[in-house]
Amino acid sequence: MTAFRAEAQNPETSPERLHELIDLPGNRGDCDSDAGWCREYVAANPSASVETLAQLAIDQDDFMARLGVAKNQSTPTALVTTLVDDRNDMVANAARERLGLDSRPRPSIRIPGLPKFDPTTGRMIR
Repeated sequence: MTAFRAEAQNPETSPERLHELIDLPGNRGDCDSDAGWCREYVAANPSASVETLAQLAIDQDDFMARLGVAKNQSTPTALVTTLVDDRNDMVANAARERLGLDSRPRPSIRIPGLPKFDPTTGRMIR
């Protein structure tokens, strides 16, 4: 683990430093890059400021950061509420769980040629 990643995970890191860590240069999509990992770790860090969490919550290119914000117990309810309709089901459902709401409904999948079953009775529907 790099020093940047260790700082991003440490709850004793100052909120100011955590905010700096979300803007590290580098390719956030590269699995070896501190830029992406630090954003994910800061999003889950209970010491992150509301401003930092808000910035991560609106980043549509980083669903892992949004997921961390949704799961972070330090994220204010108003900010979690903005994630309940996120385009990513994992993020939306994490936010819904935090707020005590039902999970996002999943569309019924119908595969041609296979019988369809009633989920309440377990019987085949003709």
